[in-house]
Amino acid sequence: MSEELYTPKSLDDIIITLERTICCGRCPVYKLTIFGDGSVVYNGLEFVAVAGRHAANISKDKIRQLIAAFKKAGFFSLNNNYVEFMGTEDPFAITSLTINGKKKRVRHYHGDYSAPRQLKILEDEIDKIVCSDRWVQGIKRTEVDKS
Repeated sequence: MSEELYTPKSLDDIIITLERTICCGRCPVYKLTIFGDGSVVYNGLEFVAVAGRHAANISKDKIRQLIAAFKKAGFFSLNNNYVEFMGTEDPFAITSLTINGKKKRVRHYHGDYSAPRQLKILEDEIDKIVCSDRWVQGIKRTEVDKS
């Protein structure tokens, strides 16, 4: 995909989502929605330290880091689905990016070993950049991220 695809006309038009689904064990079930203005909406459903809907803000620099992670993963070149059941009892991760009016959504069953490694790296990078562990694992943050 072209460089222009990952160069937003406006950060405010960006929407990123990451949803992690249930497995046959105690996998955290939650959804993150990240907007280009830096607002983050977390909805914790099951097996998370903090349940319910919560909001936070991240900096514009972190939004740019997220876009760079999607670019590095070649997100718009990935298949829409990696859902072969090669392993069992694993969760799904559903990731989406809306940028410059174009939307892409990828469903990734973690038991599908044909999925490219960069997809799992992207999913984990989203969690890391947003610091979702504050809700998922209940890890306290000592610094506040200001936009």
